[in-house]
Amino acid sequence: MNTILLIFVIIGVTLQQVCKKAFNTRVSGGTYSFSAASAFFAIIVFIATGKGSFALSYKAMSYSVGFAAAYGVSVVGSMLAISTGPLALTSLIVQYSLVIPAMYGLIALDEPMDIWLICGIVLLLISLILINRETEEEQKKITFTWGVYAFLSFVGNGACSVIQKMQQIDCSGMYKNEFMIAALAITAIVLMLFGIFYEKDMLIFNLKKGFIWYVICGLANGVVNFFVLVLSLRLPASVMFPVISAGGIIATALVSMFVYKEKLSSFQKIGFLLGIIAIVVLNL
Repeated sequence: MNTILLIFVIIGVTLQQVCKKAFNTRVSGGTYSFSAASAFFAIIVFIATGKGSFALSYKAMSYSVGFAAAYGVSVVGSMLAISTGPLALTSLIVQYSLVIPAMYGLIALDEPMDIWLICGIVLLLISLILINRETEEEQKKITFTWGVYAFLSFVGNGACSVIQKMQQIDCSGMYKNEFMIAALAITAIVLMLFGIFYEKDMLIFNLKKGFIWYVICGLANGVVNFFVLVLSLRLPASVMFPVISAGGIIATALVSMFVYKEKLSSFQKIGFLLGIIAIVVLNL
């Protein structure tokens, strides 16, 4: 059952990337409005899975505020990093952020570490570097400003996963729906206010033009977060997040090759193969 849920998570992560790429090819700008709208539709998943019930827990709500802040930092940092530097390297930094919850599991939760886990993580890191190997043109775009934005996205994205794990442990697996509904609602409201301020001339156009993409992206985001919360009490963080990261990379590479007809370089092919091996090793 855990394997099936992990597959759904990986598919959901990949689907979000596909939707974002499709939106960006059709709409210029609209980052805030797209992110806000997708967060709104992610809420629908948690309302549906919670069957309309909402039990107020101040403990869970405190985690919601933390998650919303981390998610906002991640989204805004990623957007600014992409606008000032290389997309591939920015994506690599964000993917590396899943090391944060993995290390949290090893250090704070005393999760066991064996040779297979170490080998799997090392193979995963090498795979990430090779698959996201930037060109000379992209290297020239690396600046101190980009580094600050990429670091913010790295910390924010990693913190989101840690907060989800902490909330489920502290609340004994309860209030996952209430926790995410409140967090996503805060995120959607704040990002929409940013959209109204920064995208006021194109806001309505962006929302109309990108409707199908932020609906699918939001629902996929909701499914991913729901299953991650379910798995957080079933699997060690040191194993779950590296597997999700590697699986997402492999699935994205497959979409790039077969849907967008993008060709992989020799380095990327080697990285793709190492990613598959990393998943196998991490599950030993």
